[in-house]
Amino acid sequence: MKTDWAELGGDSPGTSRRIACLRYGTEGARPKVYLQAGLHADEMPGVLVLQHLMTHLDAVEAQGGIRGEILVVPAANPVGLSQWAFQRPLGRQEFDTLHNFNRGYPAFGPRAGDLVEGRLTDDAAGNAALIRTALRTALAEETEKARTAMVRGQLALMDWSIDADHVLDLHCDHFAVMHLYASPARPADTSLLCRCTGAKVALIEEVSGGNAFDEAHTVPWARLRDRFPDHPIPAGCFSTTLEYRGQFDVSDDLAAADARGLMSYLAAVGALTGWDAPPQHPDAPHLPLGGAGEAIAPQGGVVTWIARPGDSVAEGEVIAEVTDPMTRLRMAVRAPNAGILFRTELWKSCLRGQGLAHVAGTEVVRDGDLLSD
Repeated sequence: MKTDWAELGGDSPGTSRRIACLRYGTEGARPKVYLQAGLHADEMPGVLVLQHLMTHLDAVEAQGGIRGEILVVPAANPVGLSQWAFQRPLGRQEFDTLHNFNRGYPAFGPRAGDLVEGRLTDDAAGNAALIRTALRTALAEETEKARTAMVRGQLALMDWSIDADHVLDLHCDHFAVMHLYASPARPADTSLLCRCTGAKVALIEEVSGGNAFDEAHTVPWARLRDRFPDHPIPAGCFSTTLEYRGQFDVSDDLAAADARGLMSYLAAVGALTGWDAPPQHPDAPHLPLGGAGEAIAPQGGVVTWIARPGDSVAEGEVIAEVTDPMTRLRMAVRAPNAGILFRTELWKSCLRGQGLAHVAGTEVVRDGDLLSD
């Protein structure tokens, strides 16, 4: 194992930041798997999972068991890690611009398409290699224009991951069951990851809106397939956002089990040998992200929950109540659709019109930008 450092510099005098990437295996070997945690720097479950994962990878590498190339970024966002206010970490959005650290990644598909125009053949593997080189060229061009530490950090992460076969971005929600987001391009990999991690639902969408990190790796391939329909272009990257339950689900017992699940995934995709534990869980329902309906607070006040993350609920079922402490009026919060209540908000107070929970169902109930900021 060796450690690469991406130097981000600092945006003010006397400051500097950098990101560590741990490399296992041989550079250029396939499959290439990239894992990171802490992009939203107030989300710690995945950060602890990778600490346990690296212990396993150290042992496997010592036995010569790394067959592909595995890159691990254990803390992806030093800018966000430094952002505290009122004795709380506020690592979701950059202070200066309020830019969400997991939004606004560059869309490299159009530039990569220009670079491969007239060069594609009937060889899918050759086309994939050509496209990966084009994506790297597009990334290098964008990196030359980077000005702030936040943007340099985003591009540093993509420099390590842009040509990977598998990209796993570890996050968490407020209160939630284990779930994940993925494109529809590689359903077998989605099912495998659900069986390895114990995800309770997989939310599927090709383009969710907002240009999140995971889709910066899958959408270019989809766009190139649309642009060049006469040439075989594979779904060159399986990329996912893994939501490791909720903000407070941080323990060594959970993280150790979750790391074992990731090791089973790495073994199953051929990145390593010497790990004999197969996937331990059933597949999860693959549901449209547009089928995740949002329950809205009918008034401001104190939220009390009746349903819990993981419950199956019917459309219109009362899942919570909001009490106005001034008038003592208690109003019901109802499920917007039938499905799995997979996440609820962190705070026990709310404002009228605020989103409080999401229910994943089979029918599409919303469109447009599907990710909250």
